[in-house]
Amino acid sequence: MNTDLTVPDESPVQMRREARWEELPEIYKLKTERMACELALGLETPETIFTAYGYSAEQAVALLESPSFTLILERIAKEVRESGLSFKMKARAQAEELLADSFDIATDPYQSAAVRADLIKWTAKMAGHEPKEKGDDGKSGGGLTLSITFAGQPTQAVVREALTIEQ
Repeated sequence: MNTDLTVPDESPVQMRREARWEELPEIYKLKTERMACELALGLETPETIFTAYGYSAEQAVALLESPSFTLILERIAKEVRESGLSFKMKARAQAEELLADSFDIATDPYQSAAVRADLIKWTAKMAGHEPKEKGDDGKSGGGLTLSITFAGQPTQAVVREALTIEQ
């Protein structure tokens, strides 16, 4: 038992979580969207923002020269200019902040299978890997659309389905 009052005992769950956090790939620990949002809003100097996120001057320059970060920053700056800081942007920043926790829970064998499955499905959906629903909106498959307009008459559309020839 720990007798030092300044350092609380760590539970096995907290110890396991910290060990798993250390094993997370660095990509899940990045907070680039939130940082880009702070830069776009300009509430503090870029130096202050980069320092708060643990970037040295050289690392900040390298990040600003990165095409992927530049795209994120441009997209967020455009959204801030056009619509201010929206709920959607705040939700994106929160989702990015919680990505590491989501990964930790989804890969933790001690979590319930239902929770893990929900997180896996949600992550796949957010990544755009969810299968698209096939609706019959008349636009499936090939074909030819021809519009003929005679003077003084409304447009009439003639649609002919594409033929498939098997050899």
